[in-house]
Amino acid sequence: MSSINLISFVILAVYTLIIVSEITVLTPNPNFYGVVNETLPITWTSSGNDVPQAVTIKLISKTSTSLFTGEYAVGQSIPTSSGNYAWRITDNLVGENNWVLKFYNALSELNDNTTTVAQSQEFSIKPAGTKPPANDTITAAKNDSNNILASSSSLFIFFTSFITSIIIVYL
Repeated sequence: MSSINLISFVILAVYTLIIVSEITVLTPNPNFYGVVNETLPITWTSSGNDVPQAVTIKLISKTSTSLFTGEYAVGQSIPTSSGNYAWRITDNLVGENNWVLKFYNALSELNDNTTTVAQSQEFSIKPAGTKPPANDTITAAKNDSNNILASSSSLFIFFTSFITSIIIVYL
């Protein structure tokens, strides 16, 4: 491999790492459920240069339900940078680990072929009157996310150092 090809490959690899964008849904999750007639805090983190400016969040049932089919819009045109959205669960959507939230780019949502930019873990919606989960569950989820982001940054630094070493040795 010529040095020009190697340098081109390295530049492309580093560029790809730099533009990787991500939205990580923190809540809801299997430990943080929703309750009918209560507000469910939906929280996420976002990183990178290419995350959408706004998202639309839709609820998807993992099993068939008589309440709706397909996707149910929970929130539309929510600024991604806000990192949260409060959804009041008004319908009787009770189900154990039956639900998933999908995030779509709000600006391209009119196109039927939009791809999911993020998805929550499966979560439950409990009947009205159930005690909502404690707020410390959100804090724990954010701390876990911060640990993941710190690990990703360390990996990026390691990778770029490794590639730089290869270039120096090769040249």
